[in-house]
Amino acid sequence: MSQDRILHGIGVSPGVAFAPALVVDVRFPDVPDRSIDATEVELEVTRLHDAVQSVVHYLETLRESVRERAGTAESGIFDAQVLMAQDPDFLASVEYLIHHNHLSAETAYEFKALELRVAWSGTGNVRLRDRLADLAAVQTRVLRRLMGGTEDDLRLGEIDEPVIVVAHEVSPGLTVQLDRDHLVGLISVEGTRTSHAAILAHSLGIPAVMGVQGGLDRVHSGTIVLLDGRS
Repeated sequence: MSQDRILHGIGVSPGVAFAPALVVDVRFPDVPDRSIDATEVELEVTRLHDAVQSVVHYLETLRESVRERAGTAESGIFDAQVLMAQDPDFLASVEYLIHHNHLSAETAYEFKALELRVAWSGTGNVRLRDRLADLAAVQTRVLRRLMGGTEDDLRLGEIDEPVIVVAHEVSPGLTVQLDRDHLVGLISVEGTRTSHAAILAHSLGIPAVMGVQGGLDRVHSGTIVLLDGRS
């Protein structure tokens, strides 16, 4: 194979996979800036907590799926995501913007979510940086709910053939949303060996490579990919 067709990354889960790529966009949705009247404040606070509870329920469903497929220890990954979703200090800061700045729930949530991500990205704490994918996954789910979306927005349930998922940032939830017969490999632009997604991929026996710079520029849905998760 010619060198210009080879992409390198960090092998985080051994194994070889050969299949078409499925590029998955798991970035924040485009959230419009929206203000509210004082009379709508309590409604927006209720919408915020309803969205959080919906996401928590979904994460608990993923946790049970992982417990059945990989074991109790691995399912604990989603305990961390549930705690992130329910973080009282973070939700209080979102409520403050709703009450005092009269922002809609999704506008206030996005503002504080981006602020928290910047704070985590800039820290010298490696553990926090490794949890960024988990944080982004939780925040993206809540924002999608607030904007009227569902957990099926990525339409992963419609995949009926083996694929190698390619994403900017792979979360543990993405790792288990596809049936094992259909998800045969993972490629992520971001991520390290100690990220939760990498740990879960290894436990489930899914070949995975992370830190593949230029992956989304060079690989498109339908591109045939040969992935070596070891080297």
